[in-house]
Amino acid sequence: MTETAPRAAATGAAEAVDARTLVLIRHARAAAAPTDIERPLSDVGAAQARALAAALATRVGRADLLIVSPAARARQTSQPIIARLSPGRTRVEEDVYFGGGRAVLDLVREAGPGARTVVVVGHEPTTSELAAYLDGGVSEFGRRVSYGMSTANAAVLRVDSSWAVLTGGGAEVIDLLTPAH
Repeated sequence: MTETAPRAAATGAAEAVDARTLVLIRHARAAAAPTDIERPLSDVGAAQARALAAALATRVGRADLLIVSPAARARQTSQPIIARLSPGRTRVEEDVYFGGGRAVLDLVREAGPGARTVVVVGHEPTTSELAAYLDGGVSEFGRRVSYGMSTANAAVLRVDSSWAVLTGGGAEVIDLLTPAH
């Protein structure tokens, strides 16, 4: 991903929006399974998912849209998040598992103007690469996340544009949640 946008891009009155929140999550620790997509959470991973959900509830409150990979470990990571953040909509999307950063960004761009907070539960390296791309390397957290994210970690980004026009450099990583587990 190489396209970037100025941090304070000018927008018309119809495009002006208050800051939105995007949360990019790496799933919790997984156990072994016959195929990668079937890997469930380990006992440690289940505890990580609960701790992350509690931290997210404190940090972001609720979610308007939750986008989840179809992988078992991501769907299981999302369960305590659903319980804590009560998302208005939840979508399981194959592109989160198979598509990479551009595909995930396209899904976020489809969130719609009513969504204030969008949460994505996915995989590495997509989560850290997308967070770093959107941040454009301007924040300390953005630089840290560019090195990768551990299991059950979340990058919280402030987005000052509409979802539809979000691109590289169009957000800022304002927090990295790494709950104790």
